Amino acid sequence: GAMVGMSISQYLLEKSRVVFQAHGERNYHVFYELLAGLPMEQKEELYFQEAESYFYLNQGRACDIPGKEDSQDFVVLVQALEGISLSEDQMSSAWAVLAAILQLGNICFTSYEKGSFEHAAIASDTEIRIVANLLSISADLLQSAVTHRVTVMSYDRIFTPLSVEGAIDARDSIAKTLYYLLFEWLLLRINEWLAPSETDCTVDIVDFYGFEDLEVNSLEQLCINFANEHLQHFFSQTVIAQEEEEYRQEQLVWIPISKTYSESCLSFISAKPHGILRVLDDQTSLPQATDHTFLQKCHYHHGDSPWYTKPKLPLPVFTIKHYGGPVTYQVHKFLAKNRDQLRPEVLDIFSQSRLKLVSHIFQKAKAAYDQQRELGSRGKGLKPQVSTLVSRFEQSLQDLTAKLRRSHAFFIRCITPNPRKLSNIFDMEYVACQLRHSGILEAIHIRKEGYPVCFPFQNFLARYGLLAVRRHDCLEEREGCAAVLSHVVGNPSELYQIGVTKVFLREKARQLLERRRSQRQTWAIVTLQRNFHRLLHRRRLCVLQEKVTIIQAYFRGYQARKQYRRRKKTLMQFKIMVLISKPFVQKRKHWQVTALFSGHVLQELFVEGWWLTYSLSPQDVGLLEIPAELAALLHLAEDQYQAQAKQITETLPPEVKVKDDLSLPPAINSYPFSTFIKSHFQNTDFPAPGQPLHHPLTHLEVEHRESALEINKLILRFIGDKNLPGWQEVLLGNYIVGRGLKNLSLRDEILSQVVSQAWKNPDMEQGRRAWVLMTTLLSSFAPSPALEKPLLKFVSDHGMEGYNAVCQRKILTTKPHTEIDPAASRAYPPTQLEWTANQRKGKMVLDVHTFNEEKFSAEVESWMTGEQYAAWLLNARGCDKNTRGWSVSMFTGDTCQNLLGCDFVLDLIGEME
Repeated sequence: GAMVGMSISQYLLEKSRVVFQAHGERNYHVFYELLAGLPMEQKEELYFQEAESYFYLNQGRACDIPGKEDSQDFVVLVQALEGISLSEDQMSSAWAVLAAILQLGNICFTSYEKGSFEHAAIASDTEIRIVANLLSISADLLQSAVTHRVTVMSYDRIFTPLSVEGAIDARDSIAKTLYYLLFEWLLLRINEWLAPSETDCTVDIVDFYGFEDLEVNSLEQLCINFANEHLQHFFSQTVIAQEEEEYRQEQLVWIPISKTYSESCLSFISAKPHGILRVLDDQTSLPQATDHTFLQKCHYHHGDSPWYTKPKLPLPVFTIKHYGGPVTYQVHKFLAKNRDQLRPEVLDIFSQSRLKLVSHIFQKAKAAYDQQRELGSRGKGLKPQVSTLVSRFEQSLQDLTAKLRRSHAFFIRCITPNPRKLSNIFDMEYVACQLRHSGILEAIHIRKEGYPVCFPFQNFLARYGLLAVRRHDCLEEREGCAAVLSHVVGNPSELYQIGVTKVFLREKARQLLERRRSQRQTWAIVTLQRNFHRLLHRRRLCVLQEKVTIIQAYFRGYQARKQYRRRKKTLMQFKIMVLISKPFVQKRKHWQVTALFSGHVLQELFVEGWWLTYSLSPQDVGLLEIPAELAALLHLAEDQYQAQAKQITETLPPEVKVKDDLSLPPAINSYPFSTFIKSHFQNTDFPAPGQPLHHPLTHLEVEHRESALEINKLILRFIGDKNLPGWQEVLLGNYIVGRGLKNLSLRDEILSQVVSQAWKNPDMEQGRRAWVLMTTLLSSFAPSPALEKPLLKFVSDHGMEGYNAVCQRKILTTKPHTEIDPAASRAYPPTQLEWTANQRKGKMVLDVHTFNEEKFSAEVESWMTGEQYAAWLLNARGCDKNTRGWSVSMFTGDTCQNLLGCDFVLDLIGEME
């Protein structure tokens, strides 16, 4: 069915929280939400200040709670009040009442002596006048109400001055009354709004207080724990009734359970005439009684009770042993809290308020007070019977218990694994305390007095039928269960009973059955393993005995064939080495003679018998204003190399071309470069081309920021200096690349800086040089996974003069390597061959020589490994099987440099350079 309406009831509103909070606690959230969420104009109208300035809010030193946004919660509160059709005037009146409560807490008192008695006086009437203004009442009458007690006689009213402590109690009483009546009115409005038009059936949900044992326990905690005793007693009775009904249905002998703990404690607390609550009500009705006289009465009547403990020292406390454990209560203000009466003069003052809401709730309270006095009168001329907080709470608790007895009750116990409500933490002591306080341990104790474990016959036989002496299939289910129990536990026995449809066991019997079942299963498993192992070994032995001669013959033949193949292979290898070494020795002698006259170095690559030649010459280096590290590098280059730019020449299309299937990702349009800027840049604006940076573009650690700014100057030098010679351009670019190769954290920053210089650069030459540098960087290291697709999108859309295709290919060819290692990079900066190809937007070709004097040209790429290059060459030669594991090597002079299959081909040349 669907829920059509509801009604909410409250029991024992914690009014004391309005005027007092323990350390670490807050007042009701509405006060803090009101101060945080109310507009400034309304705050000024209600004389609001900061929460810390109110005595009723700052006692717990917890005005702010981490993770709670009071201003946002206030918006939700206003929406909820509007949802139950509260008008603006009604909400404004409610805010005024809450503001008046806070102002009441800031009223301070001074004392003076008059006639040897202490009298209280208000230190400043500012707060009194603010309260009177907020609630539209008389300030003088309000001041009199907090400093005097009025006694109504038949002929006159007597005003008795209060002490400072009495005045504080009177002030707090007014504050609590205001909050209680406002809460009661709001609850009535909610119930009116939620009331259903018709009701066929109802579901009652009781969310009650848990068992409380605080550092300071007062009358509120006694009432709460008394209510928990009541509910625990009801829970115990329900469990016993359910057990008894099940025993009756199964036709078993019911074992009466002794008087429960809760029932005995309830009699001690509430029984007449000397229960704790009865003594408290009696003392409350006596004018001269005090908290001390109440405590002495409790000591006198219950000093020897097993549920009561007197303090060893003369302290104003007593201890009650509840089902959840002993709790010590402080009797301070027990009588004052129990009276909890609305003073007639206070009702008269607030009933005359010009604020409609305040006058309405107090007139209603006054009418209820007059009616109570009239109905509570014991007879003519006698004083009306006083209604106390305890008596009212007991009555509401009895009504609740009666309603529960008329209902079909279900119990939900919530257990928290640790006080901080964190995952994967189980606090054993904390959980045990909750089990004790929630009454679960007592329920377990009740169940243990009977037979706590029960099995239907079928389930019992399915689990323990194997323990029977003979097969239970031929017996009835009940007889089979009896046979198992008689064999294992014995017959007769007090450890079990057999009902009509179930078997009832004590815990000792269940453990005995489980132990025998485990032993029987272990024995069966061991027997199966033993027989199976014996079968396997017998079968294996028979096979070996029959085939031993055949095995020996095959083994001897195998040894002979193996020896023959080894000798044949050795002979073939020797012949091949003789054939190979002869032309190789002749060719090396020819190269040595040629090198003496040519004045330059030859480099050679071979792929298991194929050689590739590439010539590299030194370069002449000039002076350049650059960092000291780069200056030293230029100095060494100037001393060691001469320019040999003519060594790199254009050629015809290669005989072996790279054939692959590269394509842009299908969702590339979803990754514009702006997405990377928003998520990784410090500022969302690009710097102007040619302008140095004052801080890095991306978020870098402190130790990398200075390096990023230094690299920025080098990038500007590379792009902006049009007179930079070619050899200096190469060295400067390689230095920038080297900084990125050494520091993984700087790679995205370097690429981002080059992007900022290439983006809409008005100088075509500077733009071209920026794209040359971008191509060179992508030849050496790959962008991070976060930058890969945005950068691919950028070069695709904004690449200059065909550089888009070159950059696209370099990014796409890095993908197989970055999938294995996101930080994949080349070991050395780009070679002279790569620089020339990048500047001309062309492809790179190497000459390959084989041992059989063949020569052909083959295309090579920056991110091509030795194994990949060898595979392309082998495929071109028609060897398309087993291409894995092949690589290339390079001869330089008389030395041979081998390349691992996972290393890059051009790193072999880069290492030499």
